[in-house]
Amino acid sequence: MQSKSLLIAIAAFALTATGVNAYSNTNVLSRAGLNKEQQEAIQEARELRRAGDVDAARDKLVEAGITEAELRSVHQAEHAAREAVHTALEEDDYRAFKAAIADSPLADIITSRADFEQFQEAHRLRQAGNWDEAEDIMDELGVTHPGVGGHHHLPPPFISDLTDEQREALQVARQSNDRATIQAIFDEAGIELPVHHYGRRTMN
Repeated sequence: MQSKSLLIAIAAFALTATGVNAYSNTNVLSRAGLNKEQQEAIQEARELRRAGDVDAARDKLVEAGITEAELRSVHQAEHAAREAVHTALEEDDYRAFKAAIADSPLADIITSRADFEQFQEAHRLRQAGNWDEAEDIMDELGVTHPGVGGHHHLPPPFISDLTDEQREALQVARQSNDRATIQAIFDEAGIELPVHHYGRRTMN
């Protein structure tokens, strides 16, 4: 039987609008082993998740027979896609960059060498910690970029009690300020949060 709260958490990581969506394409979903129906369910679930309806997104995945293992495969495939983009940026390889983003939303946004150079500059600014300047460039390009803004430090005592999947889901849930998913992750791990972390402990 599926773990409801962990499935919500993994769905949040795989489907959140602030996650990997900009790099996603049907080729990535195919590499993750999803059939056409499941690929369509992922896309629909992403829209539901973006609208804030986590339960409907989860139900859409379950109806399509998508399991936690398959969501992890999606994450791994999309992680590889992000790495390909990162490598192309670091190596100033415009051709490799275009190949890495083919059929993704970025392909309709980064359409010239000049766009690529702006995207590179935003990448460098993020690495230097200049998040606001990077976000300004992304806004100019029309990209809602994953990982811009937010905080990236998690309380060490909590991390050690979480699985890899839970830690990844928690990071994204925090970036999108998704308190319900944050609560579900800690409930799944059996962690009692102090009141001063993530707002009130009780979310009913």
